[in-house]
Amino acid sequence: MKKVLEYIKKRPLALVSLIFILILYLFMIFAEFIAPYSPAKTFEEGTFHPANVELSAKGLAAREFRVLNPSSWQYAKVKGLNHKIRFFVKGEKYRLLGIFPAERHLFGTEPDPLTGDVYPVFLFGADNLGRDMFSRMVYGSRISLTIGFAASAVSLFLAILFGGLAGFFGGIVDWTVMRFSEFFMLIPGLYLILFLRSILNESMDSGQSYMIITMILSLVGWPGTARTLRGMVHSIKREDFVQNARLEKIPSIIIILKYIIPQISSLLIVSTTLAVPGFIMSETTLSYLGLGIADPAVSWGSMINREISTLSNLKNFPWLLFPVFLLLAVTLAFNFFGDALRDYFDPYSVVFKRRKKRGEKKSGLCAGGKGTVSDGKNAGVKAEGEGCTGEACGTDGKILLSVRNLHVEFDVHRGKENIRVQSVRGISFNVKRGEILGIVGESGSGKSVSTTAIAGLLPANASVSGQIFYDLGDDEEFFRKTGLVPENSENSKDGAKTGRFLELTALNSRQLRFIRGRKIGMIFQESSRAFDPLQNIGSVFFETLRNSDPKITREEADDKACALLAETGITDARNRLKNFPHQFSGGQLQRIGIALALAQNCELLIADEPTTALDVTIQAQIEELLRTLNRTRGLSIIFISHNIELVSRLSHRMLVMYGGKIMERGESKNLYSSPKHPYTKALLASTPRFGMHYSRQRLLSIPGRVSDPSRPETGCPFAPRCSLAAEQCRQEEKDCYAVLQGEN
Repeated sequence: MKKVLEYIKKRPLALVSLIFILILYLFMIFAEFIAPYSPAKTFEEGTFHPANVELSAKGLAAREFRVLNPSSWQYAKVKGLNHKIRFFVKGEKYRLLGIFPAERHLFGTEPDPLTGDVYPVFLFGADNLGRDMFSRMVYGSRISLTIGFAASAVSLFLAILFGGLAGFFGGIVDWTVMRFSEFFMLIPGLYLILFLRSILNESMDSGQSYMIITMILSLVGWPGTARTLRGMVHSIKREDFVQNARLEKIPSIIIILKYIIPQISSLLIVSTTLAVPGFIMSETTLSYLGLGIADPAVSWGSMINREISTLSNLKNFPWLLFPVFLLLAVTLAFNFFGDALRDYFDPYSVVFKRRKKRGEKKSGLCAGGKGTVSDGKNAGVKAEGEGCTGEACGTDGKILLSVRNLHVEFDVHRGKENIRVQSVRGISFNVKRGEILGIVGESGSGKSVSTTAIAGLLPANASVSGQIFYDLGDDEEFFRKTGLVPENSENSKDGAKTGRFLELTALNSRQLRFIRGRKIGMIFQESSRAFDPLQNIGSVFFETLRNSDPKITREEADDKACALLAETGITDARNRLKNFPHQFSGGQLQRIGIALALAQNCELLIADEPTTALDVTIQAQIEELLRTLNRTRGLSIIFISHNIELVSRLSHRMLVMYGGKIMERGESKNLYSSPKHPYTKALLASTPRFGMHYSRQRLLSIPGRVSDPSRPETGCPFAPRCSLAAEQCRQEEKDCYAVLQGEN
């Protein structure tokens, strides 16, 4: 609860809503004390009396009014006559909380010393019988607010009961419960409520009406939540901890309540919070139609029914709309508060776009001018104002992608603090055309984040700095369709065509859509979760191909899809287009993912751990497929993996990352056979090899804890876990192996 409150404090709208709701419930509990009069108290001379509270020189006072026209109830202020409003004044006797006798009210006027009469205080005006609107709204909250929670509680109980039983037991129980819930969902909720209420006895007292309305609303409200809970329970019951409980002969009802329901408690809290205003509105509708609460009881719905009977009333006495405004305010407050709870319990929802700072670039074009190195054959990229040495300045092949000083940070909530997680801390590397670049490192080293930033697929709470340049080459059709590169920037001063680099970090989401798929493709590590389970593979390919060619027909798309599937090793491709993702194995889905990435003829393929969760034979097949595509298509590939042996075998060059930094880089074979950095050596030592046996050779592990990106170390991030680390490694931003060898 404490963490929830700390989170809500950071959401001003939710905090204001929570305070407003708490104030309303305090008013409801202490209604006799807050309200100056009972809800049935009438002032015959105050029919349709306007609000008379004003701030005078002596403080708050009740201005005295006189009736000008009794037929139309027009009032005029009496000059100089007002009655001072005092706090904690004596008034009608009541029992506080139904127990303690009292006669003090929060505010009111003192009785006249001569006549003993008390001039009424109308904070919001009076109704057609001269009853104080404020007092009636305070008392009316007791029914409107409590009926919302009562109906929500009963509805939630029914939803947990029926949804839990249906999801856990399945079979005939599931079929019966779902058909029963569908019966209630078939009829529109409001019509069903009106029908059930109309067939009951209309001469019920207030208490009976309250109970009947609560039960009707609960009966109508449970099916939707029950169906949602049924699906979640059906999924959770397959988890290992539930299976273990069943093996231990724990009763089913205990498993549901102790093991399963707590797993979905966040959903229950949020659904209850959002259901309360819905039930309040339903009660208001019933009371407005005359089927709800009747006199002498009062609710907001009954007030709206009685006071807003004609349009002339609203025109002449607009204060009669105060119950409507209050009802709208309560509904919005519960919704805002429920949204905050949903965001708190769902970490994927707690994402807000970062505001761009002044001075940030909005255009990312670099064409043959500042920021490029153009010689026709060897077009590298150099960040303006930043030097580069060795590999970063240029290579023998033409550079396709150049990443310069990339930083990626995430704004996340941790306890009471809003912290910044530094996932990537200033990395630079190039990818040449036709090259396979491998990136290896432990989980949390920044591999996936750095490559996801290339395609602009990071969530909205991420902030990216640095530069990412992509060589657009001479694709004239692409230039014409996207309009990203000006036509007059094609030639350098000597008339030779040069590489034209686009800065991806400066593009907006609409511009990035032209790059994704057409120039940069991606395949993800969990192939089973990369596809829509309700779409067959043919539909997925048709949707992808239509993105690059809106006029393509379904037949043409199927032909291209078959060719791509055949190229990636899927047999009987024409018939397999009709299949859904669950009808393919993990290796087949990974091949389909590669085919989709190639559907728009991309030049750079980012493979984010594509062999994860695949057996050794399938891993070898995917590895060979990527190598073949690199050779036949000239496809550039960024291959990410935990397996340093696999990366060294597949890639031409390799980057070793740790703590958001590049620890070591070089030719894959050289780096694998003779690593220099202590982290690379430790990574190789902890990698199992074929033929190893624990009795002859011990598998080593890297000591210590993985670097915390929210508290990054100064100097080399691996220094706290490194037995060879020197003091200089912990202080300076440079390669540890250079320090150990005495290099500057």
